Amino acid sequence: MKKFLPLLIISVTFSLLPSYAIAAGTNPYGTSTVDPAGPNEIIFTIAKGSKSTQFATSRLFKIKTTNITIYEPFLKKRQTFSVIPISTFFSMVGIKGNDQVITTALNDYVFKAKASQFVAAEALIAIKRDGKEIPYDQGGPIRIIFASKSPWAKYLDAWNWSLSSITVK
Repeated sequence: MKKFLPLLIISVTFSLLPSYAIAAGTNPYGTSTVDPAGPNEIIFTIAKGSKSTQFATSRLFKIKTTNITIYEPFLKKRQTFSVIPISTFFSMVGIKGNDQVITTALNDYVFKAKASQFVAAEALIAIKRDGKEIPYDQGGPIRIIFASKSPWAKYLDAWNWSLSSITVK
């Protein structure tokens, strides 16, 4: 599987590109196309100690979602996502309050914070964009996002694209 650049580098790269450099039909995330996961392929794991739950897209799509339209800070445009509160996943394995949560992306980008901070920031797990699966090469298949009113809406370190796991050790 192809590795992705860390989020910080992606945001810097985009700020250096003139608008005409991103031609119509090219990937604004700066990577080539990656085939989607199969419906039963594990794409996400959440774990605390010996408790672990794995998800394929088919299982994720069975969880109740809400739609939220936000200003996507990396692409600098409004997008609509189907989301699940991160607290829903925390409750599945008993993640609480002061637990140190480690979010890891497919490119090994890591962000750490207490569970209570994620909950206070109303972190959301995005599983679809505009009603469709989010391609790997566009930060999918799942990612952590924040509503515009969230205190972490502009804290870009916490926006973890191509999320592969959430763990507490």
